Amino acid sequence: DRPKIVVIDDDPKVPWILSEGLEGFEIVGARDGVEGIQQVSKVKPNLVLLDIKMPGLSGLEVLQ
Repeated sequence: DRPKIVVIDDDPKVPWILSEGLEGFEIVGARDGVEGIQQVSKVKPNLVLLDIKMPGLSGLEVLQ
């Protein structure tokens, strides 16, 4: 099993860029805080990369 990283960012290019640079990791993208919370619950990642400023739920709200 490859380590999993959930990337929560409203810019869809960010998860793609990270997947190109982080070979050996499974990158799962989420475009907003709600989707990010769902992905974290489902995927059980080793790491979460979280954008702080997003429409809807901010990154700080996701952390709560």
